[in-house]
Amino acid sequence: MKTRICALLMAAVACTAGAEQATWFEVELLIFNRDNQSQERFPEEQLPLPAIAGQDLLGPVWMPDLSGLQQTLNTCSATEWLEDPAGCDQRRPEIISSVPAQLPIQAVANRLGDPRDGHAYLLTEDRLEFDGQARQLRQQGKRILLHTGWQMPVYSRRNAQPLMLYGGVNYGEQFNRDGHQRQLETQPEFARFNWFNSLLPRSQAPEPVWQLDGWLNIYLDHFLFIEARLDLRQPGERVWHGEERIEQDTLLANEPTATAPAVVELEHSEPYLFTINLDQNRRVRSREVHYFDHPQMGLVIQIRRMEQPKPEEEEEETLALPTNR
Repeated sequence: MKTRICALLMAAVACTAGAEQATWFEVELLIFNRDNQSQERFPEEQLPLPAIAGQDLLGPVWMPDLSGLQQTLNTCSATEWLEDPAGCDQRRPEIISSVPAQLPIQAVANRLGDPRDGHAYLLTEDRLEFDGQARQLRQQGKRILLHTGWQMPVYSRRNAQPLMLYGGVNYGEQFNRDGHQRQLETQPEFARFNWFNSLLPRSQAPEPVWQLDGWLNIYLDHFLFIEARLDLRQPGERVWHGEERIEQDTLLANEPTATAPAVVELEHSEPYLFTINLDQNRRVRSREVHYFDHPQMGLVIQIRRMEQPKPEEEEEETLALPTNR
């Protein structure tokens, strides 16, 4: 009995969340960074945003899915891998990564989606209205990282799902997400003949680390709200001081009269990918152009109320109504 009651309660909660009426809006945004160096100092080790389960509208446009192709491009059967693993490993094809070194500025769809499908979709290029703002930003010496737009259903904050945003340069070949230099990975010889891994093509592409990375959440709470969390990455040199033990004989050989310490403090430096965070939550009005400002980057965004989609049944009834002559 308790199990049945719990199941009914969970079903009721799910139905309530799914039954929330969404309001559809059209969104357009520009994200840019400033080429001029700001005098403001940022912490050297700001952590990048944790990964979230957001909607990705950009990836399907920029990067085709090759997973199906990768699974079919295998020249050896399972039996052949057991009999001749070294030969099959040499014949295993290498898939060129579909992740580019730099992403285009614009992300647009070839055709407009249908809001009756219930999920967000990108705008076509002719629906973008920020060409004037983009031109003005370039004249001011700013570099545009992303210009895109989409139509989406907007829910309460509890049911809203963030949209993933990323763009610019891919630093994944040189750096990890934590900012440290990427080390060349070496595999033990026996790991190359793992039966499961050997059925897949080689993939040499590291995880992408984008110059711009983060997410945007739009939700309704009597008013419209925008929650923006973005990372801007900048390569540079990281300097730190560390203690190092040195043999006293070495120091005495160079300076016979000096008292040699057992431990000295030395300055170290390394290439490092710095992360700068933009974290803002703001109440906004539809049709107004809003600016999220930051010393190193900025966000220009407009939310436009659009015609609300009608269920197919209502459209059919409207078409069936007789016309007065």
